[in-house]
Amino acid sequence: MDPKEVVTRYHQAWTVGDLKSARGYLADDLDFQGSIDKFNRADDFIAALAGFQKMLRGVNLIQSFFSDIGAALLYDCDTPTPAGVIRTAEFFTVADGKIKAIRLVFDATELRKLMAG
Repeated sequence: MDPKEVVTRYHQAWTVGDLKSARGYLADDLDFQGSIDKFNRADDFIAALAGFQKMLRGVNLIQSFFSDIGAALLYDCDTPTPAGVIRTAEFFTVADGKIKAIRLVFDATELRKLMAG
């Protein structure tokens, strides 16, 4: 699969709560760096994503860009929390048909407050 297909299928899977399918698109040694967490293993990342997915009402994809080695997605995460709608940019590196790295950028101010309380 090319990066566009890998990232598109991954995004579609996690946003509907199919984390088992989403995990299949990730390299075991996934390098994830986000606004709150960092992970070096896909299983650890998926466990954290499962927690976030539970407080998600929906995801609205705004824009996507694809290249031979990766992709960038811009989307809004709608949550019922005081954080409300979280504008998110996600950057992917794909190799050998798997997502090898993810850089996730969003304003984590409100989520950090929730996590502290």
